[in-house]
Amino acid sequence: MTRDKTRKQADPRALDAVTLRRDGLAIRAIARAMGVSRNTVRRLLRGHRSARDEGAPALPPKSSPARPSKLDEYMNAIRELLRRYPDITAQRVLEELRAKGYDGGYSIVRERIRVLRPAPVRISLPTPNHAPGAMAENDWSTYTIPFHTGRRAVQVFLLVPVVSRRKCFSRHISQDVHALMDGHVTAFERLGGVPRRIKYDNQKAVVIRREGGQPIFNPRFVDFATYYEFTPELARPMHPNDKPRVERGFWELERSFHNGRSFYDEADYDAQLLRWMNEVADLRIVRGDGRTIAECFAAEAPHLLPLPRRPYDTARVVYRLCDAAGCIPFESNLYEVPYEHVTAFLPVRVTQTEVHIHGPDLRPVVIHERLPKGAHQRAPLPRRAPQPRPPDLDLLRPVFAELGDDAADFLRGLEGTQRRAVAHHARKILALRERYDSADVAAALTHALRFSAFDHAAVARILHVRARPRTLDEYVADATRERLARFIGECTTEPRDLAEYDALPCIGHMTRETAPCQNPNPDPPRPPSPQGLPTTSCAPDSASTSTSSDSSTSTTKPSTPS
Repeated sequence: MTRDKTRKQADPRALDAVTLRRDGLAIRAIARAMGVSRNTVRRLLRGHRSARDEGAPALPPKSSPARPSKLDEYMNAIRELLRRYPDITAQRVLEELRAKGYDGGYSIVRERIRVLRPAPVRISLPTPNHAPGAMAENDWSTYTIPFHTGRRAVQVFLLVPVVSRRKCFSRHISQDVHALMDGHVTAFERLGGVPRRIKYDNQKAVVIRREGGQPIFNPRFVDFATYYEFTPELARPMHPNDKPRVERGFWELERSFHNGRSFYDEADYDAQLLRWMNEVADLRIVRGDGRTIAECFAAEAPHLLPLPRRPYDTARVVYRLCDAAGCIPFESNLYEVPYEHVTAFLPVRVTQTEVHIHGPDLRPVVIHERLPKGAHQRAPLPRRAPQPRPPDLDLLRPVFAELGDDAADFLRGLEGTQRRAVAHHARKILALRERYDSADVAAALTHALRFSAFDHAAVARILHVRARPRTLDEYVADATRERLARFIGECTTEPRDLAEYDALPCIGHMTRETAPCQNPNPDPPRPPSPQGLPTTSCAPDSASTSTSSDSSTSTTKPSTPS
């Protein structure tokens, strides 16, 4: 019994392979019949011949004891890293072991990790070949990072040239078109040039929608691509293998950068990310090439398109209403401005890191550092004077006067009824201009004045019923629309009277023997149309059939409307 247990077990498929080979079948035919690969068939036949030539001992060969390794004292550390980060890379494990005093090589660490964590079987799909500088791939990925200052989500941008595979990562606070363009500018500066074509998925920042299968690109992104002279291309929806380099880049980021590292805040994350790209990612060996990524990029760099003299302005421009406290709201945060801009619409230029606030005449007012979205924080104004009392009537009267005479009369009526809170009601009414057009606010004040409804809540209810809310972007477009109306003018076409179309004959029901259909229930006579068209209406099919046999029916030669 003991000898049977120690005997080496033979592959049960060897008998089938030997039998088929003895019958004269080729290795390809044997593999097809057994449902295995040709190499498997060769291995089974080779093992059969070796056993017949050398014999098959009942006891297995004695194995030599394993020699000690440099990694033996670090096995607990390796197992702990694999337990905490199951998908950590061998390169990242080597970095942690070097920090603990390990002075061995990389290959022994990689082999030991392969034993402790067998790699799953993956199917490799063929990818097209591109010329140097001809193609790059782009995508986004969202990660939740446990910073020391709190757990927050970050949006990571990645652009990878296909040939050299040099990674260009950058962190952003959103995935909108402004962040996309900013990520491209950072990547182009790192590469020192622009790839001729860049492949994207169907993100909204690139493709707004599809019309019959045709992509409709974002106009702002088209302008950006035209500025840098590259051509955007789209991958097939739900086909991540169309962008294998960028998908592999995120795989490396998750396992080689995020695993085993901690970050104090976003600035520390950016600093470590840049160091990792330059000192780790760029020094990886390209499989099948033998050169590092940095060496491959040095050969691809001369084929990139040159950069323009000035980078593209990726800032976002919006208009915001300055509230009574002298603050501009943006992304649930408040940015202070001087008090002389209270109740004014101010243009705001927003970049990825700063908020530039300008006056109504477009002169710069103040620059703030951009706060995290939804943080509900307040950016103070440097050396700001103490906050004065809320704007009094002397400051609000000119604003009401600009809305019209009825608005000025409403303010005077408000002074007579709301003596103690007149400024409060006036500020609330002016704040409604943020949601409604100024003309709608003036019309609501006229309506409220007619019924002596001197209260900001009454004006708000009138606007809610009679006006349509608008965004401040429409406020910016009002001036442009007025200028175009002055230069071009409005060309309106009066609609044609529907009676003219009712008078047309039923051509589909006319024959050589029948006349145009008559209405069995004619309407009262209509005045003649200016085009001289007949005024007889077409009857339904049944009525047309019943009257078509009347030979005394008069016919009228139809006329075509101009």
